Amino acid sequence: MVPKVPRVPKVPGVQVRAAFLALITVAFVAPTSAQTREPLPWFAVDLHGASVGMPTAEGWIPVPVIGDTPLPGRGFGVTGGATVYPLRLGIITFGFGASISAAKGKGESLTVTTGSGATAVTVVTPIMRTAVLNVIPQLSINFGHKPGWSYLSAGLGTTRVTSSMDAVGTTPQVIVPETWNQAINFGGGARWFMKQHLGAGFDVRFVKLGSRAASGSIPAAKRTQMITFSAGISIQ
Repeated sequence: MVPKVPRVPKVPGVQVRAAFLALITVAFVAPTSAQTREPLPWFAVDLHGASVGMPTAEGWIPVPVIGDTPLPGRGFGVTGGATVYPLRLGIITFGFGASISAAKGKGESLTVTTGSGATAVTVVTPIMRTAVLNVIPQLSINFGHKPGWSYLSAGLGTTRVTSSMDAVGTTPQVIVPETWNQAINFGGGARWFMKQHLGAGFDVRFVKLGSRAASGSIPAAKRTQMITFSAGISIQ
């Protein structure tokens, strides 16, 4: 007997709490490398490797035809962006910037056997594939100085989601048409500069996709949230 369609996995509460704790730490603890009072530079550019959250909610991916089908909840990719810092007010420096993150993920195919002996039934789960492209404008508040600083930021951007289910057995391939969807982002991070222009940084980013109404071949989709963790080099 073919198992029932699995419930859509949710982001573990431990992961969400850990991300919020990281943001709180970033907000109130300036990088230890900030030993001087020199103000932030005029701009910073980032290039990071990233673990990007993938949507698994109904409507964003094909409905699995076989139970226990692994869903790609995360994918590995890259993120890059730039920020300018035109305004300083007391201990806070305001930044305006944008970043782009892109990643792909896929679930593994499983062989599932139910029953035993003459009544045994073996099915192979299809491979689920998802790709995400996030365009993320941000307004940030920054704490620290030129050798290193932390920040909190938020903005309204857009996300393109592409998802498909490979053909398996007599079941044909299923593709959810790619669409651009409005997305709110918020998060924070920090940058440290060991050399005058070259440093390192990290970012924790929540991306919230709003619900979507059905339109033509595009299915309705529920509101969902994804978390991206990234780290890499920074240039000022």
